[in-house]
Formats: sequence, structure tokens, C-alpha cells
Amino acid sequence: MDFFSRQEAARRATVRLVVYFVVAVALIFQGVNTLLYLLAVSSSYDNGSGSLLWHAWSAQALTGTLMLVGGGSLLEWFRLREGGKAVAEMMGARQIDFATRHPLERQLLNVIEEMSIASGVSPPITYVLDNEQAVNAFVAGHDSSQSILVVTQGTLERLSREELQGVIGHEFSHILNGDMRLNMRLLAVLAGILAIGQMGGFLMRSVSDTRHHARGKNRNNAVPAIFIFGLGLWLIGYIGLFFGRLIKAAVSRERERLADAASVQFTRYPDGLAGALYKISVNGSHLANLHAEEMSHMCFGESLAFSQLFATHPPIDERIKAIAPTFLTRVKYKKNPSPNASVNDAARAELSELMTGFAPTQYTVTPLIVNQSVAKVDIDQAIEYESVSFPVAQMPSVPTPLMSARVGDVTVDDLQSAQRLHQKIPVEVSRALQSTTGAKAVLFALIAYHQKIFANTIHAFFAEQQTFALWVEQLSEQLQTLDECFALPIVDLSLPRLSILDAKAANEFLVELRRFVLLNDEVSVLEFSLLKIIEQHIQPTPTVFKSQAIDKLASAVAQLVATLLQYGAHQSAQRAVVYQQLLAPIFTIVPPMPSDDHLTLKELDRALRQFRYLTTDGKKTVINLVATTIQSDGVLHLAEYELLRAIAALLSCPLPLLQLERIVSERE
Repeated sequence: MDFFSRQEAARRATVRLVVYFVVAVALIFQGVNTLLYLLAVSSSYDNGSGSLLWHAWSAQALTGTLMLVGGGSLLEWFRLREGGKAVAEMMGARQIDFATRHPLERQLLNVIEEMSIASGVSPPITYVLDNEQAVNAFVAGHDSSQSILVVTQGTLERLSREELQGVIGHEFSHILNGDMRLNMRLLAVLAGILAIGQMGGFLMRSVSDTRHHARGKNRNNAVPAIFIFGLGLWLIGYIGLFFGRLIKAAVSRERERLADAASVQFTRYPDGLAGALYKISVNGSHLANLHAEEMSHMCFGESLAFSQLFATHPPIDERIKAIAPTFLTRVKYKKNPSPNASVNDAARAELSELMTGFAPTQYTVTPLIVNQSVAKVDIDQAIEYESVSFPVAQMPSVPTPLMSARVGDVTVDDLQSAQRLHQKIPVEVSRALQSTTGAKAVLFALIAYHQKIFANTIHAFFAEQQTFALWVEQLSEQLQTLDECFALPIVDLSLPRLSILDAKAANEFLVELRRFVLLNDEVSVLEFSLLKIIEQHIQPTPTVFKSQAIDKLASAVAQLVATLLQYGAHQSAQRAVVYQQLLAPIFTIVPPMPSDDHLTLKELDRALRQFRYLTTDGKKTVINLVATTIQSDGVLHLAEYELLRAIAALLSCPLPLLQLERIVSERE
């Protein structure tokens, strides 16, 4: 099962969630309908001509149920509109300072950043529940660019680095698989289902307060029927609670199994995750938080004690045996292996069976040729390519493995490479990334380094911020010690720091960064890629409810392919032939190839914005098409790879950086 299949599975889970929701609402309506019928008959309002299924008050029952359930869901969705940040605040979690000196918090941030570099996903902002000593964690957010990760204090204190890595890998898989967005929707759905019971409780309290404060004759005028009606709604609310827990269990269990399997794939050390699960069995995972019930489907372990029918996670022993079959036996006889010990043959066999569909593919590293081509800006600020000569390369006779297969596929090699890459980042850059101002300085320095902007130009641009200008200059000098493949990881590490900015400050920074990029009237493909990723984080695209098939966006696809071919090593005469070969398998009628004067980054930007409406299959086709296009000349330019990753990120299809980091090692 690849990334796109897991995303499609999450979409199907969303459809099932809607079906469960409709069934639950129908049963709640019938409960309210029956309650009103009994009240009508007992009060002589109805002479018995109606029935339990439909009577004089049924229309009001239906309207009231829909208003309460729909209103409850909409209210919860509005309350959580800020995504993960709103959930963290609801739970009372404390954000971990990026510059923290606490060794356990520093270790957690390092593990998260390494996992981020390996997966190509922006690091989530990290929080801790200080008063929770149990072992638990969860991620939340509407999309990966606005996600948060919350751990308990017990997770920090009780888990080793290997166990913590297993837990973080589990949570990152929820981000990659689309579970995080599904869980946020589930929060809103469950709030609506539980609204009936909450209304019943409100009516009972209101009547009780009225009777308590009433005096004399007014006291006898209190209407007991309202209290009885409220009591009935409160009891019917248990129908909502029953189905709410049932829905969470149905949606969550299989996703948890997949997340466990994906975490083992990331680390290739099953005992790390198994050890974390075992410590849950010893120390517990239940939360004392008031919102533990709401969050039960989002947590790494059970947040409350449920019967097996309502459990949102498989039993702990079952989860451990699925990833490390001999772990519990070894614990029993105190034969725990060292972190570097190999898993025995039986464990490998069962793990291999479990990981069917998750096994990493073997990829061939395509020779990388650094291309220093740039793009010029015309008087209308439209970004255009300059004429560049490329070496002519023959089309490969044997198809090379598509790099698109790497989307969302994180392996232990990726994680190890990310750890090495993370360690090579200069200390001064790492320190700067511990603050929002420092992160902005790093991004300006990154552009200054790649555009070879002189120090006097930097100081002139920041004329009123000379201290900041000096910082940018110094960081730019530090970045010169790094290979170009460090650019995108550094951008990803900067993004959570920018999340702290309010909307006005974030937009002002983005405008200033664009001006800085255009200082020398040139924009390279790398800089275009960086800007698009930063823009997506600062100005996230709205939620798309209606998707389009790829054949509806033929002109945008044509623009993308023609632009990429312009940067390839094909001669002008070859491009038209290759263009037809690439698009013929996708479209019945191949759209005309755009002329050279339309091959601008401005037009490409317009095309990329349309791709957010693509279906899952459409996104997969685009990633495959981009990968095939940039490899069709037999070589992979660094700028092309970075553009591929930017396109993948814009489609919410993260692409790991393993191959680039391997190239760095080979060069050394």
C-alpha cells in the first residue's frame, strides 16, 4: 500500500464516518420522536391517532434534532477552526520553546526534526501536557503545514530515545496517511451527536434552578413536563454517546495498526515501539484531562478505560506481538537485546507479513548534475526563463524507477540520512532557528547565499535594521559550507517558527522576502520552490470539498510539462516529440504545447494553484508525470529535483530527501 492508497483509504474512512453519522442521527431522531409521542399521549395532546414512527410532533422532533446535531457539529468545527493550535489550547498543553535547554525536551525536538527531514513533512509545533504522567501522545491539525504534536510529561520522562523515536514515527504516519484530518472531522461529528444529551442536561438544570428560586404561587407554576422532557433527552444522549464511541472504535483501530506498521518501517527497530507500548501496559496511558473522552481516538494509547467493544486501539499485547512477536517473551525472561541487536527470524517473518504493502522499494540513485540556470524577471514582474544550453542526452532505453514512488515512503535509510544531515547544520544556523526572528534571518541568508548577494546590498536592503542585516550576512557565510541539498530541509525547519507570527506579520514577512528574492532581477527554480513552500505555510489553501479529475485540468498539466521540458537537456526540436509521448497516455486528445513565451514561472504558479483541486488519482498521475518528465533526458538536475519536491509539497504529497543526502555523502 503506497502513500496514495493510504490517502484513498483515509478518504473512504471519511465516507464511512458520514454514513455512521447519518445512522446515528436517524436513531437519535427516533428516540426524540418517541419521547415526544409519549409526552403527547400522556398530556392528552394526542388522542392516539399518531404512532411512534410519525405523529403530530414528529416534524418538530426532526427539525429540532437536525438543528441540535448540525449546530453542535458546526459550533465545534468553528471552535477548532485554527486546527491543532485550538486542540492544544483546549487540552491545556504548554508549547515547548524552540530554544529550550531542558535535555528531555531538546531530545524530543531533535527526534521530531530528524523525522521531518526524513519524511519531507514540516515539523509540527510541539506541546507537552505537564500534569500527565501517563505515556501518551497525539497529533492534530487540518493539514500537515499547520499540525501540532502533543506528548505527556510521562512520555518525556519514561521513554528512551529509541522508544520515543518509535512513538514519533507512529504520529508522523498519522500525518502522512491523512488520519490527522480525519480525526479532526471526527471531533466535530461527535460533538453534534452528543449535543442532544447536553441539551437535556441544560433543560433539567434550568427547571431545577427555576423551581429553586420560585416563590409562593409561582413555584407551583413550574412545568414538570419540561424537566421530564429534559431527562428524556439526557437519556437519549446516551444513544449518541454509545454510537459516538462505536464510530470512534470503527474508524480508529485499523488506522492505529497501520500507524504501528509504518513506524516500524521508519525505524526498522520494532523493539523501540514495542518498548513504548510495554511501558504503557506498566505505567498506563489514561489521561486525567477533562477532554480525555473527546481525544481518545487521536491518542497513541487509550486515553480512558473502555470495554473492548468501544476501544479505539487494539489491545496492547496484540499491538506488541504484531510488530515484535518475541518481545513479551524476552521481557518475561529478562533477555532484552541491545538497540543494535538484530530481530530473530521468526520476528522478521511475521513483521514481513504485517508490513505487506509497506515494504520499502529499492531505488536507483540517478546521477545528479547541478544546473545553475536562472530565470529573469520582465518589466511586468512576470518570471521568465532565460535561454540555457543543456547537454544533449539520449532517452534511456530502460525505464528508470519513478521517483514518485518515494512520495510518503519513509525508510530507515531516510531516517539515518536525516540524522546525519541534521548534525551537519552549522551551530550558528541551528541557534538562529530557535527563534522566529532567527528563522526569518536564516531564510533571507539562504536566498542571499544562492543569489550571491553582496554584503553591501544586504545592508542597503535592511537599512533600518543593521543588526539584523549583519546577522543575515553572517548566516549566509555559514551556509556556504553546506551543499545546496540542505536548502529545503532548512526551510522546513524554519516553518514552525513562522507559525508563531500573526497573519499581518506573516504576510509582511512574505512580501519582504519576495522583494529580497527580486533584488538582482533573477529568480532561480530553487528560489521559486522555496517561496512556494513558504507561501503555502503562511497562506494555506482553503479546504477543497469538490475534487476534479486530471482531464479537467489539461491546460494546467500542459503548462507544467512544457515548463519542465524547457529546463531539461532536450533540444528544442526534441521537446515537442517528448511532450507528445508524455501526455498521450493520459489524455485522449493531447492539449497543444504552450509556446516558449508562455513558459514563465508566473504561468507555472497559476497552473500549480489549480492542482489543489485534483483527486487522489490525479495527484498521483501528476507526480508520476513530473518524475517521468524530469528524468526523460537521462539526468536529474538539482533544480529539477527541488521543483519536483515543491510540486509534491503543494499537492500535500511529501517527498523524502534521502537521495540528495546520499549524493552529499558520495561527494565527500
